[in-house]
Amino acid sequence: MRTLLMASALVVGLMGSLSAVPVPVPYRGFCGSLWLFALPCAQISSRLVGTIESFSLPGSCAECGYMLVSASPLNIRANHSSPDGLQAENVTFTLSPTTVPSGCRVSSQSVSLGFSSRLDGGLNYCILYSLLTGSGLKFTPAFTELTNEWACLGYSLAPCRAKRAGSGPDLWIK
Repeated sequence: MRTLLMASALVVGLMGSLSAVPVPVPYRGFCGSLWLFALPCAQISSRLVGTIESFSLPGSCAECGYMLVSASPLNIRANHSSPDGLQAENVTFTLSPTTVPSGCRVSSQSVSLGFSSRLDGGLNYCILYSLLTGSGLKFTPAFTELTNEWACLGYSLAPCRAKRAGSGPDLWIK
């Protein structure tokens, strides 16, 4: 009985000490943002797809790197890669009509494909923001963006947020 008690204490002690050892977990940077527009979803979708396609053309801008994967009236998927090819992100937009006539709710998301620090300095936010400004949708009347540091890691550090005071499209990709 005493041996069984000692063996149990040893096993419990080993399990307790193993659980204290940190296990490396792969991290991915991500950003989710909700956009509200007083425009029909068909118009939003058309402008986003057009911008992604124009940002895919060689020489269209210095730091574009977008590629349209698929597009339907309510779902858009694209990929983005850095000029050096070391970073890649999946970009998705899910559009849904709102109860407000001719309104559209867009759930936008950018997720890094490689394992990296979750705190990406706002890279994933700026990828979404470049499409928002490049399409001119940021400047539409009644546009509203909803996001925060919990939904979009690195949001508060994103350098493209500092450029918001300008009146024209301001593209920025790390």
